[in-house]
Amino acid sequence: MGPISLILLFIVGIAAVIAEMFVPGVIVGICGAACMIASVVMAYNDDHKTLGHVLLGTGIFSVPILVVIWYKIFSKKFSISESEEGFSATNDELNELVSCEGVAVTPLHPSGIALIAGKRVDVVTTGRMVEKDAKIKVVEVEGNRVAVKQMNENNK
Repeated sequence: MGPISLILLFIVGIAAVIAEMFVPGVIVGICGAACMIASVVMAYNDDHKTLGHVLLGTGIFSVPILVVIWYKIFSKKFSISESEEGFSATNDELNELVSCEGVAVTPLHPSGIALIAGKRVDVVTTGRMVEKDAKIKVVEVEGNRVAVKQMNENNK
């Protein structure tokens, strides 16, 4: 195999490793690494020692650089951003439901779904089980936990 073919094989290998950054799976990256290694091995076997040194050096320096670039691209893409106040698991919309009245959509044994202020909300009871279609009132919101109790004729 001639030197130009070996260089092209190495370039195809690097291109495949770069493509692996954007293609899910590992097959493309493995094929690219195999092309790079094959081009270096064939360069040494065909008595192109200088070309083998150049390809080996290029591979040794380019792969770590590609890994760093890959890390920077994907660490920003999948990072969890924090607000200025910091991380908070509380949903502000849920806090607005305190003291609101609603209707149990499902039986609350002790958790279920209720319709409160026109929204379906996962709720838990603070006391006894609540039957379906019973009137309920939100008594507490803690994080994503919405606590309700059943409305009686006396509670209004």
